[in-house]
Amino acid sequence: MGKKRYLVFLLGGFTLAVLAASLGLAAYSAHQNDTDVNNFLAVYPAAKSTKLDDCALCHKSGKIGSKTYGSCDYCHQIYKTQEPHGNILDTLNSFGLAYNSAGRNQAALKAIEGSDSDGDKSTNIEEIKALTFPGDARDYPGLVPAPAIGMNLERILKLPGYSELLLLNASNSRDFYARYRGVKILDLLKHAGVSKNATQITVFSPDGFSQVFPIDAPDPQTDPSKIQYDVMGPYPYGTYYGGLDFVDYSIIPGCLENGDRIPDKLYMLLAYLRDGDPLTPGKINPATLSLDGEGPYRLIPPQKIAGSPDRSCRAGTPQVGDGLDCDKINKDHNAGFSARTVAAIRVDPLPAGTTDFNWYEGGWNLVDRAKLVVYGAIDPHTYPVSGRVLDGNGKGVAEVNLAFSLLSLGQVGEVTTSGERGYFKKKSDGGKFQIDLPVGEYTVIPSKEGCSFKPASLSISIPDPECDLDRDQWDPWDHRDRWEYCNRHPENEIEIIASCPQ
Repeated sequence: MGKKRYLVFLLGGFTLAVLAASLGLAAYSAHQNDTDVNNFLAVYPAAKSTKLDDCALCHKSGKIGSKTYGSCDYCHQIYKTQEPHGNILDTLNSFGLAYNSAGRNQAALKAIEGSDSDGDKSTNIEEIKALTFPGDARDYPGLVPAPAIGMNLERILKLPGYSELLLLNASNSRDFYARYRGVKILDLLKHAGVSKNATQITVFSPDGFSQVFPIDAPDPQTDPSKIQYDVMGPYPYGTYYGGLDFVDYSIIPGCLENGDRIPDKLYMLLAYLRDGDPLTPGKINPATLSLDGEGPYRLIPPQKIAGSPDRSCRAGTPQVGDGLDCDKINKDHNAGFSARTVAAIRVDPLPAGTTDFNWYEGGWNLVDRAKLVVYGAIDPHTYPVSGRVLDGNGKGVAEVNLAFSLLSLGQVGEVTTSGERGYFKKKSDGGKFQIDLPVGEYTVIPSKEGCSFKPASLSISIPDPECDLDRDQWDPWDHRDRWEYCNRHPENEIEIIASCPQ
């Protein structure tokens, strides 16, 4: 019987935040009650809530026509386009095929551990331990992820909010006025620590849609065919056109009449409310296999060339010659450049030597939890995490590896315990007894050959949501108590019990 050993974290600079109440969101990110998912988590419990806990573990993405679909959506597309339904084997990646051939049970997972299913020179078990996909040759142990922060709804709500009434002009559907509330993209990027070298952002939705916006485009812009919606703006004031039968008015502002200028100054916005209500969470419609809903977050670009609504340009829509007919040449159809159900924002260019993430995969996990990832050319605030591994007698245990995983991104940090006292060190930091991590909700996975841990993984939240949201705006000498609380908060202790051979 092995001795009981204890992992003790001494967490400096943050507290364990209580997660926000569930919003009842539901896509189908991991088919949580699926037998195969349960088989995998029973054999590898440390993978729960990591990017491996997802359809992409066994299913592949694919292209149908001109559009690329992520694993979940591609699987559903195959089932829709083939009668009476598609062949499940056509949707599996190399790891999924190997698992299926070996018996599609828990024993099958153990049987293929030593195989290299995707041919990237790493065995399946090596990839699972490193939180990389064993069925994707582009994803393998040793890749250096780009700097990233993960934000939940609670934290986003603590950023400066902004509300604006604006027109979203669509070319092939109905135009509409709505009041959106959210965070200015420029404030979100400032909070993330955007680099001075950043040139553009790419916004990703988990259905495969992406949209690119420059940080700062030359103004003024007068050609609708060459419009660049940029983060910095400026965006001109809009005009309110009321009473049109081809426009949806979710709210009718009492203070505005037809032709009045809307008084709200407009910004590119990451919205979370529409007309005072949370955005309907996005999900794939099982009948049409298109995206329904727009939340929990939608990126809203206002018009660069302010103007009136116009009728749909869709074939068969009556045009009446009153100056409000479809006008693809002179109208700014900004609605088509918004991004619904945003899961991630990449700040370009990626730092040298770092890798991108495949947002066709894993994005539904973020949508389900109302989380957002911002990554790339950012230098976010980091917070120290320190700790050590002890046995039941209080002695240090060396060579225990601790992997830090950010939801849908996989492993973003790693430390190993060393020395008689069992403190961990980040491998690249020499004598530094801590790892510095940006804001986010992390899964921490301990491992050592021959040892078992209970729990197999744990969750930590960095940092305290009350701290550092406006650090640049306050002087520590004028806010001494707050400085002490945010940076020298009393240590919190987490224990993991491990059973190891003597």
